[in-house]
Amino acid sequence: GIRAEFKCIEHQDASGRKIALIKEWKEVQTAVGDHQSVLQAMRDSPCFEKFRSATEDWDAKLSVLAMGLNDLNAVQRKWLYLEPIFGRGALPAQQDNFKRVNDHFRSIMSEVEADTHVIAFAKIKGVTKTLSDMLDQLDRCQKALSDFLEEKRSKFPRFYFIGDDDLLEILGQAQNPEVIQAHLKKLFQAIFAVVFSDDTK
Repeated sequence: GIRAEFKCIEHQDASGRKIALIKEWKEVQTAVGDHQSVLQAMRDSPCFEKFRSATEDWDAKLSVLAMGLNDLNAVQRKWLYLEPIFGRGALPAQQDNFKRVNDHFRSIMSEVEADTHVIAFAKIKGVTKTLSDMLDQLDRCQKALSDFLEEKRSKFPRFYFIGDDDLLEILGQAQNPEVIQAHLKKLFQAIFAVVFSDDTK
């Protein structure tokens, strides 16, 4: 079997809650790929027929595992990008969708942390279907976010000069002069600072 284990690190989300995240993906994905290559090579052996049933069963499990790992990797990357945004209340219409993904992700990562053996991940009930659904929901959340930012940029084209993270910071803290000040030089040529009156008008 596969002896590889996940290497996890502790992460703190926007609300201060802790969650285990997978640190090294290459090692575990390489281990699964190596096993798949060995099984493929065994098919050329004259003795293959004796082990066909067991080999094909293991090959099917490895295929499911490889797919699940790819999806979990994608979910973790998208979650890391979107969680700070939704964690501070952005896009209320998509909050329920993201909350469901967040709950499922935390549940899966809790099981991964409890048993870090890669093969144990494949035994999580319904994990491949759950991850596929999570990716779909995260894509919906990301599209809603992109549409929201595009709407803001169409109303004020200078927002095209800054990245999504900077724009989200400006929109989320529009009443904070210091935040606006930090991005002025990206929005306006030759303007590096402005002086706000006491009433911030």
